[in-house]
Amino acid sequence: MTSTTTSSDHILEIRNLHLSFDLDLQKGHTIRDAFVNLINHPVQSILGKREVHPVLKDISLNLKKGDKLALIGENGSGKTSLCRCIAGMIVPQQGTINRVGSIQAVFSTASAIHFSLTGRENAYLLGELIFPHLSKKELSSRIEEALDFSELGKFLEAPFYTYSRGMQARLFLSVVTAYPTELLILDEVYDGADEFFQVKMQSRMHDVIKNSGAVIFISHNAELVSEVCNRAIVLHENEVLFDGENIPKALALYKALHYGGQKTGQFSKT
Repeated sequence: MTSTTTSSDHILEIRNLHLSFDLDLQKGHTIRDAFVNLINHPVQSILGKREVHPVLKDISLNLKKGDKLALIGENGSGKTSLCRCIAGMIVPQQGTINRVGSIQAVFSTASAIHFSLTGRENAYLLGELIFPHLSKKELSSRIEEALDFSELGKFLEAPFYTYSRGMQARLFLSVVTAYPTELLILDEVYDGADEFFQVKMQSRMHDVIKNSGAVIFISHNAELVSEVCNRAIVLHENEVLFDGENIPKALALYKALHYGGQKTGQFSKT
């Protein structure tokens, strides 16, 4: 897999990406289990066919500046795995991923650098991790603004492990939306946030999306997708079933898939 610059307006190019997980490696066998299996079934242990689960099949896509891409699909369709590949967290078996500029990926609103540290300490560590290009003065200014926006008040000095899920979401969302980036990846970003804070966050989230070069947005919220995105990809059974600017069509397809419409064979990949 490569990571090189393409054209001036291209932020991301993916070609023929394949990803699979070796289920045998996920089973957590002990050394004793492996030894016993080797003694009892030596040929099968050495030459036996491994159980492999396909996660992404021949994925290709381009992102240009201004693209606000909704990544839609049922659970298990490969949405998060694709974004983790783009962010460099997973290395696919085949294909190329060419990136331009910085990537800011948000996969969990309950993340923390260290649960025993305070909310404020975690915010600064998180800021250093996702905004490494900022000067210390600029980073401090951005983080303090984010902490004020979170409205966590005195709880900022409390250990992160004492936070409720909603408080974790407030802190994390406030920090990650403090500064735009070339490529912003948002995976179910409102998960855990209370309704009041979601309403407050919407304007801030729209600003960071607007000012970022391109955005990949994973969400099951049709209203939010329609409001934010100008393009959609529907993943089904680990493949791209739809890629286009017709957001209503993409959402209708996703809804039909959810209720079994794909079984009728009425949908194509365009």
